[in-house]
Amino acid sequence: MRWGAFWKSPVMEIVKKHDSGGLVWKRIKLTSTRKANAKKRLRRVWQNEAVLRACSEPPPSGKALTDAGEIAAKKM
Repeated sequence: MRWGAFWKSPVMEIVKKHDSGGLVWKRIKLTSTRKANAKKRLRRVWQNEAVLRACSEPPPSGKALTDAGEIAAKKM
């Protein structure tokens, strides 16, 4: 997607399912509500991608986990 062009344009292009089963590009007017909803949706996508990236990374070393456990135990 071209988000840079998306925010400057008064028209938004979307893909909708057609009754016959295909996909159709539609151009709709970009209102302030649609723009706000698109921004929220984009933030959710970015957050989901960040979580997936974090989950795919190797776990931290055992030393860091031990230190965190000791800190939690001291607070109790």
